[in-house]
Amino acid sequence: MAVIKIIPSRGSIKKIIDYVLNKEKTDEKIISGKDCSPNIVAIDEMNTTRELFNKTEGLSYHHIIQSFKPGEVSPELAHEIGKELAENQFKGYEVLVATHIDKKHIHNHFVVNSVSFLDGRKLISNKETLREIKRESNRICQRENLSIIKEPYAHNRYSMAEYKMAEKGMSLWKEQLRSAIDEAKENSRNIVEMKDYLEENFNIKMKIQNKNLSFLHPDKQKYCRGTKLGNDYTKEEIMRYFERGPELEKEEIDKSIPGESNSSFGLSKVSFGIEGIAKKIARDIEKEKIRVDKSKILKDRAKEKYKVRKREKDRSTDRDKGFKGI
Repeated sequence: MAVIKIIPSRGSIKKIIDYVLNKEKTDEKIISGKDCSPNIVAIDEMNTTRELFNKTEGLSYHHIIQSFKPGEVSPELAHEIGKELAENQFKGYEVLVATHIDKKHIHNHFVVNSVSFLDGRKLISNKETLREIKRESNRICQRENLSIIKEPYAHNRYSMAEYKMAEKGMSLWKEQLRSAIDEAKENSRNIVEMKDYLEENFNIKMKIQNKNLSFLHPDKQKYCRGTKLGNDYTKEEIMRYFERGPELEKEEIDKSIPGESNSSFGLSKVSFGIEGIAKKIARDIEKEKIRVDKSKILKDRAKEKYKVRKREKDRSTDRDKGFKGI
C-alpha cells in the first residue's frame, strides 16, 4: 500500500532539498535525479531552468510524499517504484527522488521543479493530477504484488493528524473507510444495500440520519460523519449517486413525487436502546423500498415515453421519404 500526499510548498527550494537529502534520513544509494543531479547541485539546475524561461516568481517546486506500509517494501524496491513514478508522471520536469528510512514506514520524497526544462510550462497541480499520480502509484504497487488503496478518491479531505499518522506508520483509518464506502457504493443499488454491504464485508456500521451519514470503523468507538471524509461521502452526494440515471432527470422525479426529496429518507433521530434503533431502521428500510419502487416506476415511464417518441419519429421519417418518392 502506498499513500500519496502533496505537501504545501511554501519554503525555498534549497530548504526542501536540504531536508530530503538529510543523511540521517537517507543515503546516497537511494537518492536519484530525473533529468537533474542526485545531490545538492539539483538546486542550481532547477533554479537555472526557471531563470531561462523567466519564470522565477510564484511557486518554485512541488513536494510529494509516497508512503509505504511498514514492513512491505525494502528501501531499494521503494526507491525503484519512486523513480518509475517520477518518470511516468513528470515528463519534461526535473525531479529529485529521495527514499527516507528513518521511520517505521519507508517513504519517498519527490521535489519536482515547477517549470518544464523542455518548453517552460508550469506544472499544473490540482485534484485531478493528484488522482492521476495515485492511479499510477497503485498500478506500479499492484504489479509488484503490494497492497493498494482502492479508488476513487474524489474530493477526499486529509487532515494534518492523518498525515502525521502516516509519517509514524500508523493506520489511516479514514482512508480505509473511504475505500470501503467506495466499494460498497459500486456493489449496491441503494443506500440500504450499501449499509448491509459495509457491515457484511467490512464490519463497518452505518447510521442513516436526517441530514447525515455516519460510519463506525471496527477499530473505533465513535462514529465518523461522512462530512469528515470529504464531499463524496456526505448523505446528499451518496443519495445523488444512487438516484442518478441516464433516462430519468431529477426534475421529472421531483414533479412526479410531490413532497419527496433526497434528504427525506433516513432516521429522524438516533435514540438510545436497541429496540428504538431497530424500529427506526425498519421504518427507514420501508421508506427506502418505497422510494426504490417509485423510482423504478418513473424510469419505466421514461423509457416508454422514449419508445413512443422514437416510433413517432420513425413514422414521420417514413412519411417524408414517401413524399420525396412521389
